Amino acid sequence: MTTSTDRLKTFRKMVLTEPVEAVLVSGPSNVRYLSGFTGSYGYVFMTRKWACLLTDGRYETQAAQEVGHMAVRVESRPLWEAVGDLGREKGVRVLGFEPAHTGYELYQSLRKAGFRLRPLHRKVEELRQLKSDHEMRAIRRAVRIAEESFLAVQGLIRPGTSERDLAAALECEIRKRGSDRLPFEAIVATGRRSSLPHARPTSRKLKAGDLLVVDWGAEYNGYFSDMTRSFILGGAAGEKKKVYDIVLEAQRAAVRVVLPGISLKAVDKAARDVIEGYGYGLFFNHGTGHGVGLDVHEMPRVSRMGKGPVEEGMVFTVEPGIYIPDMGGVRIEDMIHVTREGARPLTRLPVEPYVGGS
Repeated sequence: MTTSTDRLKTFRKMVLTEPVEAVLVSGPSNVRYLSGFTGSYGYVFMTRKWACLLTDGRYETQAAQEVGHMAVRVESRPLWEAVGDLGREKGVRVLGFEPAHTGYELYQSLRKAGFRLRPLHRKVEELRQLKSDHEMRAIRRAVRIAEESFLAVQGLIRPGTSERDLAAALECEIRKRGSDRLPFEAIVATGRRSSLPHARPTSRKLKAGDLLVVDWGAEYNGYFSDMTRSFILGGAAGEKKKVYDIVLEAQRAAVRVVLPGISLKAVDKAARDVIEGYGYGLFFNHGTGHGVGLDVHEMPRVSRMGKGPVEEGMVFTVEPGIYIPDMGGVRIEDMIHVTREGARPLTRLPVEPYVGGS
């Protein structure tokens, strides 16, 4: 099992190649990944031979329980002041920092402390892309919680149920089944509102013939799941069913090409080529997928701007969509785990176009 100790060693080897004398890790998920600390306020300060978690008195007991492979310092002053003192104590002049997780106030405070600052772009996130067996067990459980929760409320998908009521029932089931947190507010959108990829539930009621998009997830032991199902309420046909079939074809095409070594852009292209081939390219306005782990959106990025290859051990979504403002939208999202042989599905919820009745 990969532990926080192993991760810290791997991270230290990575940053040894950088022209820095120490690194400040401030992103909450990155702090958790390296230290095991699950509190909301803490930094990891790491030199080439020493590492420390900094937090405040609210987390003194928690940090002592969760962190065993690095020093812990509990501070009653702003943490940036403690970082400045640590730098002087350890003789650190050049400090690496996480630009994506360092606000202006912290940045200025570190400069005033006398550090020469060097940005280290998403170094911990690069490590987090490849999931250990321990992480995979948590992700699989988060998937099961989400799927079981949806099945528990599927009977509410019928004419007369409001978007808001369906979302509330789904989120309640997710909590009841062991999810400490929601990765995001459940997206439930019907009719023309389903053409909004990140629509928030309203009092609008489901109607026969409407398109319906439901996007939700769960959490287990810090790790998330994320999935989407789309439906046609009742038995409507025509363009709605055509669009549904195109999105499903695009998703399956993208999943088929997943293999270690192929570019992330190529996975996106496989889905996009199908949708563009049917003339709906202008209505697919986001990337094909994203990594899922300690954050519900993390590296890798599966899009036209994706960088690097698919690697064994990655976990990401495959979620093409078509969104037509005057009609509605369809998105089908599954999570996959990259193995040596290709994509192994993590989500198993059936893909069915029709639900409910008139």
